[in-house]
Amino acid sequence: MGFFKTYNKVDGAVNRGYARWGKCIWGSLLAVVLAYGGWLIWASVWGPPMGPVTLIIHSEIDRPILGFSVNGVAGANSSAHDKNNPYASGPGGSTCCGSISGNKAEVIWTLSTTRAQYDAGLRKETRRVVMPLPKRKREENYLHVYFFPGDKVRLWWGTGFVSPKAEVILEHTD
Repeated sequence: MGFFKTYNKVDGAVNRGYARWGKCIWGSLLAVVLAYGGWLIWASVWGPPMGPVTLIIHSEIDRPILGFSVNGVAGANSSAHDKNNPYASGPGGSTCCGSISGNKAEVIWTLSTTRAQYDAGLRKETRRVVMPLPKRKREENYLHVYFFPGDKVRLWWGTGFVSPKAEVILEHTD
């Protein structure tokens, strides 16, 4: 019978506590839910763009790119650009999904070689450049990364796999 006496004492204490503090407990829970709901509405209507980013590689380099990253988010690889192929300048491979934010972009890429370039003495090289990250607007979830000869890199936010206009691309040159 000692268990049931103890149980009744605990039950009575819980009931007295709930009678005294029940409104405060439910009010606090309601305040947390309303604050979270308010933040969700603010973030979806007026908040800054955020969320996953798809990286799309474009390459005008005559060497294959084994892979690249922007602020630690890995991108795809690309074959060597062929100037005689009119279809070689479209969007390259894409990778999803990472989070890229901030004002600076650290772009790291690894250049490989074709067989002829390897026979001529070229070897694998890793390049790195830090440049300004363009401002991202709502619904721009695609970061296009363009590689040009001479370690030139261009970045552009877009809403899809479309190629950008030259006026909206930020260019980095050494």
